[in-house]
Amino acid sequence: MWQLMPGQSLRYHTWDNEVYVLYNDMSGDTHMLDAAAIEVLTALASGPRDATQLAQSLQLDAGLDSARQLAELLSELLRLALIHTTAC
Repeated sequence: MWQLMPGQSLRYHTWDNEVYVLYNDMSGDTHMLDAAAIEVLTALASGPRDATQLAQSLQLDAGLDSARQLAELLSELLRLALIHTTAC
């Protein structure tokens, strides 16, 4: 299961719905993200989800490319300390 880091408020700003700048409340870092990353973070704001639940809420197709892209995005958000994994 994936979830937002506790205390993360998802304060961000966008220009033309293409480039998003998000402030990480926990680290004080600012990150440039794309719309897909913001969609994942917004979905996780409502509570923990596994990759299948995320794919469904984001209306991704069930193809291997979508699953791979979601896994890469989750890995990047984890590296940025915006999300973490939790036991089921």
